[in-house]
Amino acid sequence: MHASLVAKLSDLARTSPDRVAMKARVDGSWKSWTWGEYHSEVRAIAKGLLALGHQVGDGVALVGKNRPEWVFCELAIMALRGPPAPIYTTNTADQVAFIVDNCGAQIAIGDDDEQIDKFQSSIAEGKMKCAHLITMGASKEGVKSLEDLKALGTAVPDSVLDERIAGITLEETCLLIYTSGTTGTPKGVQLTHHAIASLMDAIRERFSPIWDNYRVVSYLPLCHVAEQIFTTFTHLHTGGEVWFCPDLKEIKDYLAESHPTVFLGVPRVWEKFQAALEARLGSATGVKAALTKWARNTELTSFKEEVRLGKPVTSISRKLANRLVIRKVKAALGLDQLMLAASGAAPISVHTLEFFASLGIVIHEAYGMSETVGVVTISHYGRPRFGTVGSAIKGVQVRIAEDGEVQAKGPVITNGYYRMPKETAELFSDDGWLCTGDLGEIDADGNLKITGRKKDILITAGGKNIAPAEMEAYIQTIVGVAQAVVVGDRKPYLCALVTLDVEALPALRTATGAAAEDVAGLSQDPKVQQWIFAQVESSCNARIASYQTIKRITVLPNEFSVDGGELTPTMKLRRNVVAKKYADTIEQLFV
Repeated sequence: MHASLVAKLSDLARTSPDRVAMKARVDGSWKSWTWGEYHSEVRAIAKGLLALGHQVGDGVALVGKNRPEWVFCELAIMALRGPPAPIYTTNTADQVAFIVDNCGAQIAIGDDDEQIDKFQSSIAEGKMKCAHLITMGASKEGVKSLEDLKALGTAVPDSVLDERIAGITLEETCLLIYTSGTTGTPKGVQLTHHAIASLMDAIRERFSPIWDNYRVVSYLPLCHVAEQIFTTFTHLHTGGEVWFCPDLKEIKDYLAESHPTVFLGVPRVWEKFQAALEARLGSATGVKAALTKWARNTELTSFKEEVRLGKPVTSISRKLANRLVIRKVKAALGLDQLMLAASGAAPISVHTLEFFASLGIVIHEAYGMSETVGVVTISHYGRPRFGTVGSAIKGVQVRIAEDGEVQAKGPVITNGYYRMPKETAELFSDDGWLCTGDLGEIDADGNLKITGRKKDILITAGGKNIAPAEMEAYIQTIVGVAQAVVVGDRKPYLCALVTLDVEALPALRTATGAAAEDVAGLSQDPKVQQWIFAQVESSCNARIASYQTIKRITVLPNEFSVDGGELTPTMKLRRNVVAKKYADTIEQLFV
């Protein structure tokens, strides 16, 4: 039976009060919170918000890095029938002001001075109105700490909070997920308790083995639906553990300590792991190198046979490969207890998927968007079809429109954008299907393949419509390449901007004979540019139609990044930013 996330928390606090629910580093040491403590923190914060005058339907802005207090606040706001309105830490003060205004927040919560300063500067400049500011750090003038807030709440009777919780309905909005905005103004996607519960039903059906042994590291932005699925939704439905990592740069250390059973990596995270592993494995010589190659080939071949047959494949050689090589590599990564590896939020290359499959790490792709609680299709457990994003989850229908667009219908679909009726109307087709904006195909087995974005289509001067994603995926398999962006809209031919991967520089120097030590130096070396273009010819151009071929490339002296503006906080490419930022460089490719 479906239940709200708040009800799930209450159930766990009642049935498993002493079981560990969360872990985080506090002053250099690990601290644990039980389900009983999680529940108590949520109630204390909720009562504090009531003391400040929170009313049913009032949004509450929430911004900060991954930490238990963030989730405590989120569930407290849900308990009050908020909804929470999470904000990216990278949002500008203007974007923050827009979200606070859009959700009608009179209360805003931030985790440090930097985020609180955004609120205060926006208030001072008249860009937003907000009666109360709360910090997860130490209180200061005009800003209460969470401890101050909880102290205020002691005057509120438990019965007042219980009455508010009792009014929760499954059909009401319990969370706003603001689109990170690859283009345009952020939009608040309304998610209901029912939509979230429906997704959990579907995930449990597809991945039932993880339900009784759930341990995950929370490190992607909590304002993104993908991390919400793992840190909040699935956590509350399984009663497992979440380990909080506040900095993506530290993820490798956290994996080594937590040994998660479930791990979500957006493609760029998997690609960074791959580059580091390739450099490490590539340094082996002699017998060790031969053994590693044999073991990986054995494992990948066995996996492919497993997918083809639809049943486990065991052999003496596979067991030996696992004992001698595969198991050791996984243990070094902290992924030796992994039961589910997942990828989503952006396309991931088959090359990367096969690389990890050769190491016994089978990555399952999910496809969806904030407007579908993050998932429309997902790979089948243990036997994903690489090159597709799996089949539709329980209760969801997927179709391909006449123009090739992927459209969906089902219980996970949003009711629309908060206080944006025009944008909500544009989200749906005339007959009520969600328009994803993605282009795709469905194979004979019901698996969906994403072929591009409607808005990303390049139209050459010759009138050819080209989706750049295919070529970019091929280019990104080249040793040393981090990212690729194909350009050429309204031009006579196509070109590409290429960035280099810091993790793979040793391999790139070996392949090219270049001497430079850093990205900037290597990007300017003619040997590097000539070698990469030669690889583009063989890895990309040889596999596509003539009108799709890449005629010229430029190797940039830096990687695309969130700080640089080219990537969203979940590392999706912002093509409009790239086009504007590198306009002069792009123009030179067509001279």
